[in-house]
Amino acid sequence: MKQNIFFKKGAEAELVEEIVEGDTPGSEKKLLSKKRIPKSYRNPLLDLLIRKARTRSEAKLLREVSSAVNVPEIKKVDENKAEILMEFIEGKRLKEVIEKKPALAEEAGKMIKKIHALGIIHGDLTTSNMLFVDEKQFKSDKEMLKRIKQKGNLFFIDFGLGYYSKKVEDRATDLVVFKKTFNATHSSMKNGWKLVMKGYKPDEELLTRMEAIEKRARYH
Repeated sequence: MKQNIFFKKGAEAELVEEIVEGDTPGSEKKLLSKKRIPKSYRNPLLDLLIRKARTRSEAKLLREVSSAVNVPEIKKVDENKAEILMEFIEGKRLKEVIEKKPALAEEAGKMIKKIHALGIIHGDLTTSNMLFVDEKQFKSDKEMLKRIKQKGNLFFIDFGLGYYSKKVEDRATDLVVFKKTFNATHSSMKNGWKLVMKGYKPDEELLTRMEAIEKRARYH
C-alpha cells in the first residue's frame, strides 16, 4: 500500500514523501519523489526536453558524487515524468545543528573539497542542502552505520543546479556563494566560515580567485 505525503514545493520541483512497503512483511519505508514542475511560459515540447535533461543530469551527478560523499540513494529515474525517486534521509538540516556542533563546519569543508575533486560543482551550497545524520538513530541499521563510518555524518542533497567543471573560477564561485549564505545564516557563529575553510584547505590560487569574485560582487 503506497501513501503519498506532500513534503515541499520549490521553484523548480515538487518533493513528495512516499511511504511504501518495506523489505519485510508489514514493514514500511520512506522514499522521496522529486518531480520537476512544468513551466507554462515555455513551449510544452521544449519544457519537457529541459525537464528531462535536468532530471537526467541531476541523477548522474548524484550517482557520481556518491563515490566520495553521502547522498540519497537513487531508486528510480523516470525522465518522461521528470522524476527522481530516492531514499528519504532521516536527518536534520545542518542549518539547525551547526551552531551546537561547530566541528561540522570543518567537516562540510572537507566534503565540499571531495565533491570539487570529482570535477563537480554543487551550484547551491547552503547549510539547508546538507543533512546531519546521527548514528544514534540508526543502531539497528547496519547499512546506514556503514555509510556514516565510511563517509561521515553529512548528506548532501539537491544537485539540481549542479554541473561538471574543474575550473578554478567555478570552484571559487561555488565557495563564495556558500560563504555568503553561511555568514548571513550563521552570523552569530564565531569563526564559522574559518572552520569551513580549515576543512577545505584551499590553495593560494583558489583563495585569490575567491577574493577577486567577492570584489567584483561588491563593485557591481
